[in-house]
Formats: sequence, C-alpha cells, structure tokens
Amino acid sequence: MNKNQIMDSGWNRQIIWQGCILASIAHAIFVANNPDFAYEQSWDGDHYSTNDGQGCRGTVTFGQDFFVAGFRNEEFFEETIEANDLLIEAPEKVQKIAVDDTFQYLLDDIEGVILPVVTTVLWGDDRQSFSSHQYEEMMDRGSSLFEIQASGYEAGLAYWEEYYELTERQLVLLETLYHLKIENPSQVITLSHEDIQVLDAIDMEGIEESTTSFYEIDIHWSSDVSN
Repeated sequence: MNKNQIMDSGWNRQIIWQGCILASIAHAIFVANNPDFAYEQSWDGDHYSTNDGQGCRGTVTFGQDFFVAGFRNEEFFEETIEANDLLIEAPEKVQKIAVDDTFQYLLDDIEGVILPVVTTVLWGDDRQSFSSHQYEEMMDRGSSLFEIQASGYEAGLAYWEEYYELTERQLVLLETLYHLKIENPSQVITLSHEDIQVLDAIDMEGIEESTTSFYEIDIHWSSDVSN
C-alpha cells in the first residue's frame, strides 16, 4: 500500500516514546489497586503494547532513530491484507523490525496458521512519520490507541490524571518519575518508602502487578518495602 505522511507533528518517535513512558508510569500507579486492568499497558524491552479490551490493540517498537507500530482493530478483521504489504513503501530496516519483532505481538490463529493480524501501521523518526492509511482511516483502524501518547506532555498528564482518578500525591509522583526517566532513560530508578506509600496499595495482586509494570521500565520497588 502507498505510504501517507502524517502531518500532525505529535506523531514522531520522540513524542510518542515520551507519551508511552508517561502513560506507563500512570498505569503502574493505578494498577497497584486495580490489578484487573494490568493488561492495558506493558513493555517488553523496546516494545510497548496497549490494549483497550474492546477489540483494539497495538505495539510500537522504538529503535535508536526510528519507530514502527502495528495496530489491530477487530472491526476491520475481515478487510485485513498481508501485514507485510502495509509496509511496502517503508525503509528496509523498518520492514525488518516490524516483521521480526513488532508484528510478533499481533499474532493470531488464522485457519490453523499463526499469522500477524494488522489493520494499519505507522512508522517514522523524530522529524516525520508515515502510515499505510490516511489519518482518519489510520485512527479508525487502531492508531487511536496512541492518540494521547502523541498529544504531548501537558495533554497527556491531564488525561491520565482524570482517566485513572489519580490523587494529588500520585500526580506529583507521576510527574517526578516521568522527568527522571526522560532526563536519563537508561538509569534505574528505585521507589522510596514514601513513594510506595503514595500508591496506597493494600492488595497483594495489585502490588505484584504494579511492581511488574514499574520494573518493565526500570523503576524498581526498594527491597525494604516489597513485602
């Protein structure tokens, strides 16, 4: 399929990555008391996945100078073509990462054959981005899952505060952890006893899910508060 340039400046590698980090920290705070929603967001190395529980899911893979994302909306399942065809005009390195990594998070059993089911794709760098579909159709086919992640820090912060009903102290923790992570992405951050108290976690399953979600982005619970 022909590539379509995304003109909205928010849809670039850096802004989306920062938006995914913000969303993930908010999610890790929230699931401490709401473990049933742990499936909504996760990281596996450089791969961030999100699922709305209503038929849409997507995964983005971040390279050093580019990103590629695949999305699946069940409403368009019957119209899905070969996933590789959606990237036919993308750079070779993008195609390789998509096939080898990104699409592996979107596999399904199609008449006994395990294949990636992808309804739209998005790729680009810090300057420009492209999709297999024009903007509105791209959003309908699943990319709307990343609308908040691509909206910038202030809009994202306001959204996650309301969506997860964060307390004032939890919002401060979210902002603090976000800036620490953005300023030094490779640094391991350890939550203090005071940070853990802000989560107000009382459910063991929630504590385990929160610990896992934080750990996926190298934010660790300190050992003296993990039990």
